[in-house]
Amino acid sequence: MTALFTEKQRQLLGRVIFGWFVVALLWRWSDSAMISQLEQPVLGNVYKDLTFWLFELARIPAFVTGQYAVALLLDLVVTTAALLAFLQPSKVVYARIYCLAILFYFVIFTTYANYHYRPIIGLLVAGLPFAFRSMPRFGTFVQVLRYYVLFLYASAGLYKVMRGSWLNVDQMTMIIEKTQLDLLLTQPDNWHSLFYTWLLHNEWASWSLFVLATVLEVSFIIGFFTKRWDLGLFCTAISLHIGFYFTMGFFAFELIVLDLLLLPWNRMYTKGQLPITAPALSGL
Repeated sequence: MTALFTEKQRQLLGRVIFGWFVVALLWRWSDSAMISQLEQPVLGNVYKDLTFWLFELARIPAFVTGQYAVALLLDLVVTTAALLAFLQPSKVVYARIYCLAILFYFVIFTTYANYHYRPIIGLLVAGLPFAFRSMPRFGTFVQVLRYYVLFLYASAGLYKVMRGSWLNVDQMTMIIEKTQLDLLLTQPDNWHSLFYTWLLHNEWASWSLFVLATVLEVSFIIGFFTKRWDLGLFCTAISLHIGFYFTMGFFAFELIVLDLLLLPWNRMYTKGQLPITAPALSGL
């Protein structure tokens, strides 16, 4: 497996990725979703995740959230590191600091959110390639993340197929009833509520959208065999996110940053520059 990247291509991708991080983090600041804004929570859930258990046994989440100054410092470090990595994408030290700080943020926030908030995974893993100074390893890691993106979507579609949920005509209506009940009761005249009501009254339409989403997710299997359709898969991913927003009121901004890896970054700034070939994974 090979990947072709130049320093300019790396810097361009770095500015895009970390710029996305900065916007996402500022969004989380405005949404009071940073660790220092959680008001020292005490009830958490580590689930069956060994990484979470390691943090819990070390009492890291309780220590960080129990000390406002420490929590604020973590929030400032992760935000500042993302900003500095955006301004100077060639400096791997900023990317490394960000990757370490966002890991602490991810584990602590998810523990006290009492559910594994999956979209944050984009903020966690998309910056990892930039922690490598070696260009070949950087290129290889970008390709690894590309396959990870394909796995995320394809597995979601295959999960629906294997469980047979796509055969349940009322599957989508049940999802709307369980996730949007508060909105339907408190804001019945809201445009989103009116759309949900229409979907509930027209089961054929909601089921058709669910089947369409399943087909589009399964189509990401194509990417495991060829990169020729990556741009189309990127558009498909964005279409899914838009669809999820309209049908479930859910917009995974933090996850979209991973979709950016489906774009042909290694075809930009190629004139007059020698590409760098990444080694096979087995050679690392």
